[in-house]
Amino acid sequence: MPKEKKSYDLELTITTQLDRPTIMPLVERAAVSTGLYISHIGGYSRVKYPNSVHWHFKRNRKEPGLIDATFWQEGTRFWLIVRHNEPQWVHDTAPALQAALQAEIDKLATPGQMTTLSA
Repeated sequence: MPKEKKSYDLELTITTQLDRPTIMPLVERAAVSTGLYISHIGGYSRVKYPNSVHWHFKRNRKEPGLIDATFWQEGTRFWLIVRHNEPQWVHDTAPALQAALQAEIDKLATPGQMTTLSA
């Protein structure tokens, strides 16, 4: 019997080439628009996802729970991680953060916006 996952992922669709300098302000804007703040920026599983950027999003410093997000340029992947045992606000807010991040990414692919990003 397969081991039950302790979390679920919310994937983002990347339609343009993104890099760390481009993604950082995009993530900050999405957090603010969702009423969250970034409590941690680091890497995620340096062996499995080398050079990835990993964020923790919180709603209130003293409140339990957080939303994880990881951007992995080499794998062209960006996703949110929500643990099943997180408080309800995390499960309710994660889709809104996903939508805000996707809207920011989509702006980069819109004609007339930034069209060429460095690798």
